[in-house]
Amino acid sequence: MMRHEKLFCLFLLALVLFVGRAAGQPSAPLQIIPRPKQAAATGERFALDRRVRIVLADPRAEDDRFAAEDFIADLQATAGVRLAIGGKGRRAILLGLLDDERVRAALARQRVPLPTDLNEEGYVLVVSPDEVVVAGRTATGTFYGMQTLKQLVRGEGGNAYIQGARIVDWPTMRWRAVSDDISRGPVPTVEYIKRQLRAFAFFKLNMHSFYMEHVFGSRAHPLIGPEGGALTPEEIREIVAYARRLHIEIVPEQQTFGHLHKALKIEKYNALAETPYGDVLTPQQEGTYSLIADWYREINELFPGRFFHIGADETFELGEGQSREAVRQRGVGAIYFEHLRRVRDLLQPYGRRLMFWGDIALNHPDLIGEIPRDMIVMNWAYGPRESYESRIEPFKRAGLEQFVCPGVQNWNQIFPNNDAAVVNIVNFVRDGQRAGALGMMNTSWDDDGETLFEMTWYGIVLGAAASWQPAPLDVEAFERDFDWAFFRTDGDRFVRAMRALGRVNALLGTGSSDQLFWQEPFNSAFQERARSLSEKVRRMRLMVEEVEETILRERARARRNRSVLDAMRLAAQRFDHMGRRMQVMEQLSERYWDAYLNLGDRNRVRRLARYTGAIYNDLREMAEELTELKRAYREQWLRENRPYWLESVLARYDAMAIKWLNKSRELDEALRQYERTWTLPAPEEFGLGARPNSSPGGR
Repeated sequence: MMRHEKLFCLFLLALVLFVGRAAGQPSAPLQIIPRPKQAAATGERFALDRRVRIVLADPRAEDDRFAAEDFIADLQATAGVRLAIGGKGRRAILLGLLDDERVRAALARQRVPLPTDLNEEGYVLVVSPDEVVVAGRTATGTFYGMQTLKQLVRGEGGNAYIQGARIVDWPTMRWRAVSDDISRGPVPTVEYIKRQLRAFAFFKLNMHSFYMEHVFGSRAHPLIGPEGGALTPEEIREIVAYARRLHIEIVPEQQTFGHLHKALKIEKYNALAETPYGDVLTPQQEGTYSLIADWYREINELFPGRFFHIGADETFELGEGQSREAVRQRGVGAIYFEHLRRVRDLLQPYGRRLMFWGDIALNHPDLIGEIPRDMIVMNWAYGPRESYESRIEPFKRAGLEQFVCPGVQNWNQIFPNNDAAVVNIVNFVRDGQRAGALGMMNTSWDDDGETLFEMTWYGIVLGAAASWQPAPLDVEAFERDFDWAFFRTDGDRFVRAMRALGRVNALLGTGSSDQLFWQEPFNSAFQERARSLSEKVRRMRLMVEEVEETILRERARARRNRSVLDAMRLAAQRFDHMGRRMQVMEQLSERYWDAYLNLGDRNRVRRLARYTGAIYNDLREMAEELTELKRAYREQWLRENRPYWLESVLARYDAMAIKWLNKSRELDEALRQYERTWTLPAPEEFGLGARPNSSPGGR
């Protein structure tokens, strides 16, 4: 700790002790995410009454005016309090730059020493009964101070106030980013992207990257961008301008090597594919570089900023097609890095720092030294580990700057696996900070085309906290603050619900919960799994039903981000249906086998009517539940995304519902056959798999 920091901490301690004695009351805890570097509650209150006005130290500062208006809107929405900029109020919330004379005078009145070496995103925040001062080294710092101020507001209406506090804060990592996959199905609307950006800024994230394979609406290559599913130039300009006001840099990631099947399946572009209609652009064709040049010529005009992200991960097909001979002679690593350098040279006139995914480079450690030093390694790893040093060290040793890139563990999941995300994000960011990484880019992937971003916020906010705060992050403290910071409600009921939903994978021992949800139920594998998980499924259903009950009872208490609770409820309902489905199949298999082994006992066989009856029918009930889930899923999708791709997901619900209805009809016909012939189709032929270890009454 530097000398001025030690002095300031001692000053804060003395101030808190003095004020606490004077006020005669204990200091309320400050619940702020990310947790500030230096913060102390004073026990005082700044009442938000009619005498309060917001004052800009520099009335011409547009950035500060936006920060003030943003605070006013949040205060109205979450506390029901209206404030205005300017006016004749006797008590002020003053915001501006630290070098402004008016700010300096206010800090002097509060006896707060002026920090001398805050970085450009650092800020000072002081709340006393008569005055609030929010000041940054730059407008960005002031903006972040106002985001912290939002979290200090307590109470509502006439009882609203700001907690007394003394805070000096700055980020640990320069860049704190999110990468959102918009190429595997869900393509967010402009309005939802703005919702994302506002939430990112609230938690002091300062970079957002669109992962794009075929969804950039290129005017030079209009066949590639899907109608209704591509970001248009007009939309991009609107998003970039909005993000700039929130102090967020938008980084385009247009793939330049792998993951390009949606473009290469088009006959016009198939000649550029390493293998016919494959995923990888071949380095053997000049047209490859013409395509990349065309894309980035447009991207450069639409995305002003410091960075391009060129992707270049998972190039599995390289060397299997057009470049086979070149790879045989020189090695796949040499061909890969030659392509990387050529793309770099192609884009060099734009003066951007180029980012690229680091997975292929790690497979060729002997060639890492050949990577140009001006390129930035986006070092991704998603498995939960105690240490990520072995992935970080090769790039550090080569003198390359890097981002650590964990993930929110949402891909192929009904709800993100937050147990894995905690370990991945916290430990990877910790090791990145120790190695001097340039930043963190937290990743969200939509591999199966149906992932909803609104379910990822626990991991997104965790990444924001881990990259702003010094490592290691205290997860227990983070979760104590989460409900207040994110939902603006006391307690921890909602974060516990998030963790419960994120624990289903571990409880059931399944890798992909979406895969299990859509697994064909009428086969041996599913039924054996259902029998083996019987007790765990029961516990899982109780757990997710408790989550849904909590949301139904407590939803109205959330004054911020309430829509996330609706997404969580959908996840709980999908999990519950998945468990119910496994139970129904387990029971049907047992009862059918029991009937089949006792065909002479009409009463036993007729018990199967439970699955065919007109009034009550377990099989038809599965179809009915799927129909309701389809409706809820559609509503949630359209809150976030364009209609593009939605029907392909809803078709899965329809197809599964038809399976249950058809099986109900098949069973009804089998029972009619039984009344005529005293026989039933063999269980294996009926899709009920091998005989259970025991059948009810048929041992």
